Amino acid sequence: MGRLNVLKLNDVKGDQTQSIKETPIKLSAICLSPVELPYVPILLDETFTKALWDTGAEKSFISGETYQKYFLYKQVKKSSTQVITAQGAKCRNMGVVELNIRIRDFEKPSLFHVLADLEYPCILGIDFIGGSKIILDFDRKSLAIPDSQINKVVKTVETEKVEIDLSKSKIEEKQNWELQDLINSFQGLILDKPGLTPVLYHGIDTGDNPPVVSRPYRYDRLKQEILDYHVDKMLKEGTIIPIQSPYASPVVLCRKKNGLPPDNPDAYRFAVDYRKLNAITKYPRYPLPLIDDLIMNIPHTGIMSALDLRSGYFQIAVNPSDIVKTAFVTKNGTYAFHRMRFGLSGVAPNFQQAIDIILKPVIGKFVNVYMDDVIISSPSFT
Repeated sequence: MGRLNVLKLNDVKGDQTQSIKETPIKLSAICLSPVELPYVPILLDETFTKALWDTGAEKSFISGETYQKYFLYKQVKKSSTQVITAQGAKCRNMGVVELNIRIRDFEKPSLFHVLADLEYPCILGIDFIGGSKIILDFDRKSLAIPDSQINKVVKTVETEKVEIDLSKSKIEEKQNWELQDLINSFQGLILDKPGLTPVLYHGIDTGDNPPVVSRPYRYDRLKQEILDYHVDKMLKEGTIIPIQSPYASPVVLCRKKNGLPPDNPDAYRFAVDYRKLNAITKYPRYPLPLIDDLIMNIPHTGIMSALDLRSGYFQIAVNPSDIVKTAFVTKNGTYAFHRMRFGLSGVAPNFQQAIDIILKPVIGKFVNVYMDDVIISSPSFT
């Protein structure tokens, strides 16, 4: 069985440098062949990956390559800990980073040591496995998550039941009730919070162009307070993250036509002026459907249902290496979006590509799609 020895360097002086406390960390994976290794699909922050499930490792790790590729927007805290294999080889410990990990319905933040030369993208050690109480069933090749753990998660993210307004549907009252019952039976698929698709990332290809930087726009006291309100709200919702970035775009507050007074934060739409960034971004080449073709392809049918996706753009993650490019600057700091944001170049074709991939098996048969509008054709109500 392989071992990693972690040497914790204390804050000592002079001859006391010989006083080093050694804590062994076992890493059984390094002695197994690839076919024997149990990998688990996980979501780290906004990145889908596979993690090695290693009950022989006392800590959790990600490779330096994984960090550089996906998590540069997260600050690595320096660590004086040395990591040494049982053979005596040193592993360069780049530090510790906190990442949110999600496995099915289980979700929690966890600390990962970043090892420069780790050959696996991610290793989940006993520090996470023991705390999660998740059991890996080798015979069934499945994960068992205790109900107590799921309940804890559900409690932290519990939302009210999402109601669907069918008042404008042109169906009989009996059919209305039947449809409402059908929708309620799939309540788990209807969420108030946007989901996240793994089919693609939104990339921001700026080529060899240098980063673009703009000063924050000046606002009077009232509008500055409104801007701060929106930033705080998005931070709490997890929509944005604080970041250090060579890019910086200014914020624009756009007045909505909703009749609210000018001192109400909801009277303004928070937007980012990405014109400089868009000017150096390569536009993705993916065609949008032709409206005339969609109309021609709609079959003769008895019932047509229309679905309008909610917060569709926010269900696609920004390529982790491009998150720094979404940075916007305010008087109180710099922040970035880790999900696709309206106003960025190329969001429309990328969204269309994602929805085409997801619905490919049924598009042209009984489903037609244009961006976030989905039309379903049915021969009858039943």
